Amino acid sequence: VTFRVEAEGIVPKASLPRYSGAGAVAEPFTTREIWSGGGFVPAPVYDRASLGAEAVIAGPAIVEQMDSTTIIPAGMAARTDPWLNLILEAA
Repeated sequence: VTFRVEAEGIVPKASLPRYSGAGAVAEPFTTREIWSGGGFVPAPVYDRASLGAEAVIAGPAIVEQMDSTTIIPAGMAARTDPWLNLILEAA
């Protein structure tokens, strides 16, 4: 027995909250040694959940969250946008 249903309707557009980052400062919670440029260098470690909008982190650095770790290499910088996305760019 097969039963199929098809429906159409109007769904309201999702609204994503924008966060204000005026004066946002990223503070590391510890430092670790990472391999970069042919040797070990100290890198600050940031908690992803504590980063506010428009926070900027210069590499080398580490951003940790529950399900992933982001390495920011030397010469790169990470910033958070108003929706808290982490964006890496050449410094």
